[in-house]
Amino acid sequence: MACHFVNEQEVLEYASMTSSHHDDGSENDSQSEDARQSNQIKNPILLNSESQFSESDLSNKIKLPRGGSVIMTKVGAIQFSMVPETLKDSINLGLDVPGIFIVPSHRFDKRFCLSVAEFEFPTYFSFFVKRKRVTLITDKEGEEAIRTIFQETLLGPKDFQKFDQDFSNDYNCKPDIVKELGHFAKNPFNPNEPLTVDLLINFLIFDEQNQVNLGQDVIVKKVDQKFIIYENGKQIAKMKNKVEIMIDDVKSNAYIKYGLFSNPNDQQYIEHYFEQTFTPPIFGVTVLGCSHGFDPKGSVSGYIFWINGLGVMLDPPPFTTLLLRKNGIPSRLVKWVIISHNHADHDAGTFQKLLESEKTILISTATIKESFVRKYAAMTAFSVDYIESLFNFERVIVGTPLKINGAQFEFHYSLHSIPCLSFTVRLGGKSIYFSGDTFYEPNGLKTIFEKGVISESRYNYLMSEDKWKNSLILHEAGVPPIHTPAKLLAQLPQEVKEKLRLIHTAAKDIPSDSGLRVPGVGLENTIVLIQQSEDSRLNTIQELSLIENIDLFKHANIHQVRQIFESSTIKNYEQNQNICIQDEIGNEFYIIRKGTVKIHSDNPVFVKYMHYGDYFGEGCFFNQNKRKANATAMNQCQLITLSKEDFLRIFQYGEVMQKLENLQVVRSQIQIMERNKFFSQLTSYQKIQLEMLLNQKRFFQKHSMIQQYGVMATVAFFVVSGKAQVILPSDYVVQQYEGQSVKINRQESTTSDHTKQQQQQQIIDQKKKRLSLPINLAMLEQQKPSIQTPEISEKSSINEIKTYPLTSGMFFGEIDSIVKNKRTTTIVEAVEDTEIIILESSSLRSFLADNPGLMVLFQESIIIE
Repeated sequence: MACHFVNEQEVLEYASMTSSHHDDGSENDSQSEDARQSNQIKNPILLNSESQFSESDLSNKIKLPRGGSVIMTKVGAIQFSMVPETLKDSINLGLDVPGIFIVPSHRFDKRFCLSVAEFEFPTYFSFFVKRKRVTLITDKEGEEAIRTIFQETLLGPKDFQKFDQDFSNDYNCKPDIVKELGHFAKNPFNPNEPLTVDLLINFLIFDEQNQVNLGQDVIVKKVDQKFIIYENGKQIAKMKNKVEIMIDDVKSNAYIKYGLFSNPNDQQYIEHYFEQTFTPPIFGVTVLGCSHGFDPKGSVSGYIFWINGLGVMLDPPPFTTLLLRKNGIPSRLVKWVIISHNHADHDAGTFQKLLESEKTILISTATIKESFVRKYAAMTAFSVDYIESLFNFERVIVGTPLKINGAQFEFHYSLHSIPCLSFTVRLGGKSIYFSGDTFYEPNGLKTIFEKGVISESRYNYLMSEDKWKNSLILHEAGVPPIHTPAKLLAQLPQEVKEKLRLIHTAAKDIPSDSGLRVPGVGLENTIVLIQQSEDSRLNTIQELSLIENIDLFKHANIHQVRQIFESSTIKNYEQNQNICIQDEIGNEFYIIRKGTVKIHSDNPVFVKYMHYGDYFGEGCFFNQNKRKANATAMNQCQLITLSKEDFLRIFQYGEVMQKLENLQVVRSQIQIMERNKFFSQLTSYQKIQLEMLLNQKRFFQKHSMIQQYGVMATVAFFVVSGKAQVILPSDYVVQQYEGQSVKINRQESTTSDHTKQQQQQQIIDQKKKRLSLPINLAMLEQQKPSIQTPEISEKSSINEIKTYPLTSGMFFGEIDSIVKNKRTTTIVEAVEDTEIIILESSSLRSFLADNPGLMVLFQESIIIE
């Protein structure tokens, strides 16, 4: 089957379709199985490969490279979906940027962890460039969410009661944030008029007939999860109410199925080799993008500050995580994310980075963090508490230095239209200044000071020339009054301009004779301030950073980490030199400090490339110490090595050896991760995490019960061999209301039309509340029906029992029930003699807590294929 997540609604709909083949009870078992397989192929719910566009698409529809489409009508261009930086697609295609947008019902894509309703820059472009309001077509819930988002991004937070808590007690340059934001929140074309959401956006809401009239006989109608556009009464376009995100990459198709969680490898078990490997410097910065939201040729600004071998990401652009992956940089080496402020050209990729892999540390002030959480709660329809559970927060106190991996950060608030941070970071006698989005122009600052918008101490800080004394200066440039004019920076002394790199601006906008320049973009253009150091303390921190990022050592205590450091040695290998040979006796564990190592075997055949921060060799501690594969240096490599004797001495009584033993048992008997289409896509780090938690196998005879209905959900499992089935309680049937499958009591299935109307209204009311559950579990819970586990036998009628098959490699677990400690709503029975491997609920909760993106993606799922 083509799907990888199956929720309870899909089980019901699958079962409903299969049951229709047995109404007369005359078909035999083999015919039943054939019918089931036929339905699996034809059922559109189980196929994710359908095109976004129907066969009736006409020539007036233009597909956009990043996703979505533009339809040409008499009232102008109408665009469906707003993927980040989407307006650049229109500009690059030579189109007029649309002024009318259809907002998708689901504004957040869980596969890529991205907004697909990023209306900020289309709105800014329409207003500030074209001097027009943008029109957004949505429902009432969508309007309320967008107003919440725009409050945070256009005007800033409504409530600043806790703003004073962002500062140390002795900090004397505190902004009067209400005055500063009020200074900017004016219509630039009429300064006497306040800036409001309605000044920039015209909301058109679907009426009771689910349609919007745009005038000139152009109508947009929402029907059965589709948007249909009519002109003069004739249908001119039809689109699914679902956004297909595309990636500008030669391997883009490899990401479509699983999105951010895809492995873009061309062949199973074979990973890409990167000829240019990247080793993070002790201190430096990689620029991921240095332009602005309107530049069609450049990426929005984003950065990685490298500190003692680990990364601190600032304002990640969309798809940064894929960029790192394609360059051999494990995401776990970027442990921190700084949010400077909540404009879409600075935070569009932040949520993606927070969810992409292991739990990340978010760094900002409480004011900016809370604004970010409110914005993304409105965008995703998740609760504020749920979003805050997806990351760890490290709070910035302005005026108090913050230490990150040995470097010292000093944060301040810049002068901008919403709260925004600047900072200086220092390490080993070098320093980098990042301006944040800010207005810096002496005459303009003096005018603002004289108007009483900023205090004298604030004015003196903003005018201070200390920032020009740093080793590297990353200063923004753009259109005043919320940005710094490039012509002002061109007047700086030459010795300053040599250290200065302009950011948040397009290279074409820099005067050719100004002496100014933008930084190079990409890992290959990393600006290195300290490559290697003779400072033993910095070298120690770098090695400790690598050690603490090894998943095996996650729960090691300080004494054990010290022992690892003291017992390890550094070994160097030349290109093509053998490090390990398959079937030889091994006695060392390795951590890659520099270079790329190829792990390969002819029996079984596989190839894997490992990079900075990866480890290998632990398998030789078991199975008579024999190496299971070859390890070859692809270039000059530097490895941290730890002998088996030292490893066992340090961890002989701890959790580490138990995890390793679990891992070896799982690997020696089954390659369960590789049998599952989705789990095989996980990173090596995530697979190892999960394999170490799979602690026991269980065997169930044919017709025995694997999971009962209505008990506490305590386990999830992979099917190793045999066949099982998920069973929906037989007292429930499927009916359709407004295109949504609903589980209702069988006794009520013949109720009056009045009762059905009441049930239908309940569904409509739930839709208005945007319940994320795919099935009416809330109503089911309220009814609290008394359901007995049905007797299962070969003679059972398919009409009485709704089922969904589980075969080898498939994963089952009522994810929401496990995470929320609820009772089960399904039954699982062994159809054949079946062997499973167990993942206890506490272990699954721990794994999902450490991998928040999977937590989000697994919501509502019970089967993962």
